[in-house]
Amino acid sequence: MELHIPLDCGNAPKKALVRDLTVLFASYQVPEAMAHMADDVVWTLVGDKPVHGREAFAHELEAMSGNKAVALTIHAILTHGNDAAVHGEMHMADGHRFGFADFYTFTGDRVQSITSYVTKLQA
Repeated sequence: MELHIPLDCGNAPKKALVRDLTVLFASYQVPEAMAHMADDVVWTLVGDKPVHGREAFAHELEAMSGNKAVALTIHAILTHGNDAAVHGEMHMADGHRFGFADFYTFTGDRVQSITSYVTKLQA
């Protein structure tokens, strides 16, 4: 996968983790990503029902894994306390492009919740 990530996205531990998680999600490296989730993680893909729990989250990601990203651009990662946000674009193997913004809440070093906004971009 082609990566475009600003250099400052790794200058703090939480930024580095969010950067790494974004790459893991885009490439559907599900077991590696799930290692950072709390057992009771909640993933909300805005417009769909929330997904509760690490196993259900992994199942949802596996169901999407047929269309991997061929390019990922991260525009920025912001962190403050237990919260973090990332936004960027993904170019998928099927030719579609998506803009995304993910909002994280952490408990310790585990992800407690992610709220994801995704929109299809013009080709």
